Amino acid sequence: MKRLKIKLIKRLLVSFAVSFGILSCGSSSSAVEGVNNFEDLKSFAQNREFEIENRWANPMRANTVSFINHPNFNSGTINLIGNANFIRFKGDSINVFLPYFGVRQMSGGYNDRGAIKFEGVPEDFEIIENEDKKYVRYEFTANDDSEQYQFYVTLYPNGNTNTSVNSSQRDNISYTGKFSKLSSEEGE
Repeated sequence: MKRLKIKLIKRLLVSFAVSFGILSCGSSSSAVEGVNNFEDLKSFAQNREFEIENRWANPMRANTVSFINHPNFNSGTINLIGNANFIRFKGDSINVFLPYFGVRQMSGGYNDRGAIKFEGVPEDFEIIENEDKKYVRYEFTANDDSEQYQFYVTLYPNGNTNTSVNSSQRDNISYTGKFSKLSSEEGE
């Protein structure tokens, strides 16, 4: 009788563990509310009222060096979770704060910031909609006091983003993250 109870308890525990594992592996909807397909993404992108928070930074030089030395190991990817970073689109204005990891070619002056920062209206702003690959890309340039940036920001219907930044004084860097609608506090 005691053996039967132990077998029953083991079966229950195994059943519970398997059930829990199956339920926890289910996919969650990570898409932005109201963006369910490419058509929704196009109208969302035209509105230009959203924020991007990046999860990963990919310095280009680090990736090249690590790939040459270890082609199956990408040591250049940097986790940004918990670090302040954003790209906020509010109408015609853009506010950017992205931590930078890489090589700076020219000095930016004493006590110059290390991050990529810009706030204002960008130049040469263009929206590209790719029907075949189902993405919307923003391309624009931005200037601060001593540096010029080229941004390529790509949005996908599932809420993912890729951002590439080319600089007049630094090595290129890219970021991957998620976009979301602006909250009322950020929008003001």
